[in-house]
Amino acid sequence: MSSRYSDNGSSSSQEARAMERAPLMAPHPPKANQLSIRTTSNNARNINIMVLTVFLSSIGFTLMMPSMYGYLNSVNPKYGDRYNGWATAIYSFGQFVASPVFGYWGNRRPTIEPVVFSLVIALIGNALYATCSSFGQAFIPMIFLARFLVGVGAGNVAVCRAFASEKSDISNKTQVMGKMSGAQGAGFVLGPALGFGLTYVHFYIGSLPVSKFTSPGYVSVLLGIVNIIFVVIFFRDQPSSVTPISSPVVQSINSVQDEEVVAIKKPEGPEEDRLAVYISIYLFAVVISIFAVFESIMAMMTDKYYGWGPRANGLLMGCSGVLSLVVFFAISTPLIKKFQDRKMALFGFFNLFIALLFLASYDNGPFNWEKGLPKWQLFIGAVFVSIGYPISSSMMYAIFAKILSPKQQGTKMGWLTSGGSLARMLGPLWATALFVDVADDVLYLTCAGLTASAFIVLCIFYKRLAPHSDYINAQIQKDQQQQQQDDMSHDDDYNDYIENYNTTPHGGSIYVRDDDLSISQ
Repeated sequence: MSSRYSDNGSSSSQEARAMERAPLMAPHPPKANQLSIRTTSNNARNINIMVLTVFLSSIGFTLMMPSMYGYLNSVNPKYGDRYNGWATAIYSFGQFVASPVFGYWGNRRPTIEPVVFSLVIALIGNALYATCSSFGQAFIPMIFLARFLVGVGAGNVAVCRAFASEKSDISNKTQVMGKMSGAQGAGFVLGPALGFGLTYVHFYIGSLPVSKFTSPGYVSVLLGIVNIIFVVIFFRDQPSSVTPISSPVVQSINSVQDEEVVAIKKPEGPEEDRLAVYISIYLFAVVISIFAVFESIMAMMTDKYYGWGPRANGLLMGCSGVLSLVVFFAISTPLIKKFQDRKMALFGFFNLFIALLFLASYDNGPFNWEKGLPKWQLFIGAVFVSIGYPISSSMMYAIFAKILSPKQQGTKMGWLTSGGSLARMLGPLWATALFVDVADDVLYLTCAGLTASAFIVLCIFYKRLAPHSDYINAQIQKDQQQQQQDDMSHDDDYNDYIENYNTTPHGGSIYVRDDDLSISQ
């Protein structure tokens, strides 16, 4: 009995001493907008570094595309036709394997660890790519290993997406994920353009040749070093929670200030809907597969119908890429908040479906409606692809990020990235088989049917793809906290007014109304 009273007395005395040490007039807490600005600024800087990482990783995927075929043929004229497809696919296989691993790592450890490690792996792969011609008979195994390592390094995209999703709330998540998608799209567009410019490079560093074949590897090494420097110097992740101070006085003062140094502790809620997760991965894989088919078959198709070479194809793909970048940019602006993610995704799939109908030639088989593929039909199809792909891919990123529990998204973001990598790896293989061995109209109509299936699945499970309840609860909590801070700010203004009035030499009487404060002399 005495022990219990003794403990209570000790606790009361500690609280009393804490209250005595607390200042009588505690400084006013920072205004809500000041806290928001500082928190938003820190998160925005970290997210932008993740966006930079995704951008440079996308460049690494496409930088070698214009010259890798020639690189293989420079060692053996038969290597290009035999191994180019496999050298391209093995990159996606590396990303497919590594994405869930890095995502899981990002859940368990600080984000910077898997990001820096993956960048180092990619740097080693790019350096090996630049020098693998010196391995003689082992050239093919070395170039496969190099592309695999670069693909493994690209698995950090899962970590970057998870971080950006976790550091954004439901009010700006679509905008943030749109920025992430735009960075990836920009890398896919600028990578081949930069690779084409490197085809004019030829000099030596000592005994090492820097040619149109090896320079993409060396440039990727430099970009990787720059990326590592930016991450190490400027990336400052914040812990998710802190242990509160037990003193009620100090705790009440610091409760408003905690947002300045830590993110709000994520609410504990139910796990995400697993069926919605799998459906989202399927829908995302359809988007990536359709775009991979468009990229891989376009040159073969234009050569077949128009006899176009790399310059004309580059112009077509460049114009399509510019249009896609414009759409990506629009999605990354606050304008996108006016539209629902799922409705925008349906709109994106509809555009892809229309594009594939235009790209089919209808000149053989059961159709035989036209001779060849008119150029106007090709251009319209390319326009619809350039609009549909950025919308559907960005919206699927946003939908997936919102249906996940906000606590730890790394592993499941790895699943999404692996699904896209698998589609990017397999899509060109079956598309080439259909184009060469069957007919291009069968190919594009098959792709149109695949897109239609995605549209129907999205309609059927429309409600299942709604945001996770934790995001809704967190937004309600955030609005309530904002209201409380606004009320405190109003009380502070009122107290300042009273203090100023009491110190005025003229005196006067105070009339207080609900909507105004005034003095009558």
